[in-house]
Amino acid sequence: MQDLTVAFKEKNLKEEIDKLANELRKEVAIPGFRKGKVPVDVIKTRFEGQLRAESLQKLIQDKMIDLIKDYEPFIYGPPVVKNLNESEEEVRLEVELDVPPKIDLDLSDIIIENVDEEAIDVNKELEKLREINSELNSVDREIKKGDIVFIDIIKAKEKVDNYSWEIGDDEFSHALLGLSSGQKKEVEVKLPDVFPLETNEKDENRVTVNILEIKEKNKPILDDEFAKDLGFESLSELKESLKDNIEAERKKSEKEDLADKILVELLNKAEDFSVSPTLLKMVGAEDLNDQEAKKNAKKTALLDAIALKERISIAEEELDKWLDRLAESDESEFNNLDEETALRFIKQLILREKALDYLLDKAGKED
Repeated sequence: MQDLTVAFKEKNLKEEIDKLANELRKEVAIPGFRKGKVPVDVIKTRFEGQLRAESLQKLIQDKMIDLIKDYEPFIYGPPVVKNLNESEEEVRLEVELDVPPKIDLDLSDIIIENVDEEAIDVNKELEKLREINSELNSVDREIKKGDIVFIDIIKAKEKVDNYSWEIGDDEFSHALLGLSSGQKKEVEVKLPDVFPLETNEKDENRVTVNILEIKEKNKPILDDEFAKDLGFESLSELKESLKDNIEAERKKSEKEDLADKILVELLNKAEDFSVSPTLLKMVGAEDLNDQEAKKNAKKTALLDAIALKERISIAEEELDKWLDRLAESDESEFNNLDEETALRFIKQLILREKALDYLLDKAGKED
């Protein structure tokens, strides 16, 4: 949010009044004069209040357009005229702009710590893929770890039918080990939080379990055929792709973490500034408290201020790539917005990303 004072000469107002009066005389019919032939002075006298109000509104609107033009695309909300003072020489306005704050911060003494990177574990990701692509086959034997069991759960007057549960290392799973399909067992252990059951103080951990079916996971063999099923030519190509994805995600996460640390330091250095209620609503999240949401909004406002201060721009090809990507996406947060608003939000996202890059580039590096 920024408070600004702007002014224009009274003569500019008079010029605008003359312009409007000339336009109005073409349409107005006054007794004693033919339409379009009413003298301008008569029009100005007859419609003095209306002409002044409309001229003032037009000049103020033009001033507002000029003011916010320098802050595009970071216009969070419409400008508000707080005070209007008129004198014989000028008209002076006090305006509140819903835009990023002005900043003057030195990045040179902010040091980024080096991060020790862990080795990339492609095998771990491969195991996740095998797990996801496992087949489930019914088996006629006792339950063992890793099985998927389908059970009825009865607790007091509650009953959950045909609930699936993977046997792991929790207490409830251990209580089912060794059971077979068709068996029932009353167990009294700590129940998993995910169970769709009400809790009560009495017998809250006592339930009766009916084993309906036991299914065994059969993981696919890790070979070229497995890779081809996932759309790759070979297992080595799949591994390379996983490695690239892990590296990309790691770099993205590290970049976000480092940029966040820089933003926190910048917030500590910056003079306190008010947060735009509109921006607060835009970046706030339901699971954040008021203080955290306000901090997030301030970080965003700082990024926007840096983008404006450093005159960071967007190349046409960058914008085109974003628009192409959104056009190919089935789901987009911009689908319900008009074209102008959606384009503004897209530009904001691109510039904030580039402002993060600028921060990381300008901040000092640890030796």
